[in-house]
Amino acid sequence: MSPDPKDDPVKFDFDFDEAMERVAQTNPDEVTALMNIPQEADTIDALIDRFEEAGHDIDNGDKTWYARGLQTLLGYSKWDKFEAVIERAQTACANAGHPVENHFKEVIPQTGKNPRGGRPARDYELDRYACYLIAQNASSSMKQVAFAQTYFAIQTRRQEIADRDGVDFDTLSENQKRLYLRNQVVAENKRLASAAKASGVLTGQDFGKFQNKGYQGLYGGRGVTEIKEYKHLPRKANVLDHMGSTELAANLFRITQTEEKLRSREISEKEAACNAHYEVGVKVRQTMKELSGIMPEDLPVAEDVKKIARQERKQQRMRAVPSQKRIEQPLSAPSAKEPAEIDLRKDLWKYALLIMSVKPNGEISTSDLIGEIPNYIALSDDYLAMNESRKDSKFSQIVRNLKSHKTSKSNFIYQGYAQDIRSGFKITHKGLDFVREYFKE
Repeated sequence: MSPDPKDDPVKFDFDFDEAMERVAQTNPDEVTALMNIPQEADTIDALIDRFEEAGHDIDNGDKTWYARGLQTLLGYSKWDKFEAVIERAQTACANAGHPVENHFKEVIPQTGKNPRGGRPARDYELDRYACYLIAQNASSSMKQVAFAQTYFAIQTRRQEIADRDGVDFDTLSENQKRLYLRNQVVAENKRLASAAKASGVLTGQDFGKFQNKGYQGLYGGRGVTEIKEYKHLPRKANVLDHMGSTELAANLFRITQTEEKLRSREISEKEAACNAHYEVGVKVRQTMKELSGIMPEDLPVAEDVKKIARQERKQQRMRAVPSQKRIEQPLSAPSAKEPAEIDLRKDLWKYALLIMSVKPNGEISTSDLIGEIPNYIALSDDYLAMNESRKDSKFSQIVRNLKSHKTSKSNFIYQGYAQDIRSGFKITHKGLDFVREYFKE
């Protein structure tokens, strides 16, 4: 007799709202708009309160739950049935490569007796990840379970991201969410490519077909070319770069669930892999239709995320020192951030002004400027290599040209942003105003 598929430790029965919460980290209060629970006593806020109140605070600011309390919250009346769910969750935990004992701690109550006699009732102390796995392996037809799947997915993913990246999605703008999700798509697509390769998708042509199948499932039969045409995107555009956070989250869910499906079912034939990708895309599309009625191809086209990334990098430059403080008082140079990629001959003067703006009296020597600029901009080995005949590098010469070319109409000294002083430069009020605007927070 074949095993009941309900006993499998890994299932693909996620709602799309859960996917959105897992990926985009929406505030739990916003789930109200996605869930349809009409009973007043079972509002989202009330359910959130129940799960939070059932948890026990621990030292790191998180919570743990006891399995018998979770059993009640999830609507299971019999312990033996719920313990079978716990066992499937433990199997899923082990299959994911996590030590089961780190998340499921078996405990025996120290006080009180089993009212039915015999040994004290067994229980488990569970962290959020264990609760999440239990919810995913419970019966999703039960309303409490459907909510718990969303709730623990939100909270578990939030904790993971907070621990790893220090990212608080509640404070992010739409553009910042897009940037984060776009980077996640890049990383997860690499994992999907690895899983696809293990499933027999070996050539570039095969992988192109495999990727297109996922899009076709999610976008109602449209592949990449048809999506661009439908959304009126340039032929050379990357469709992922023009997605808002909602559409990116849908695609990220498609990618991660396909990767999980390929690995968990050990698919080893390329056509089967393509079909699996298509099926996952169809599943996500169906769920979107049921929840919001808005199909991914009809979501708004967003500004190219590469442009957003450039703007974000610009805004991040030197945030450690507010621009107004640079003008109100002299400060020591701020901590260097990740070196920016710039057109050295075109934009070097802007960073020279930035460094001057935090120096006492706005002054710096040419040699000090040569030494400090590499902390803030990326330089190739070619620019840093020494010219033996001149005992100088190409980069040093470009910095010196800021002074020697001061009579050129395009020079920042000629334009009044800086002054030529003995052995160096001094920023002007016009230069300070430029720094405040160009490097504004």
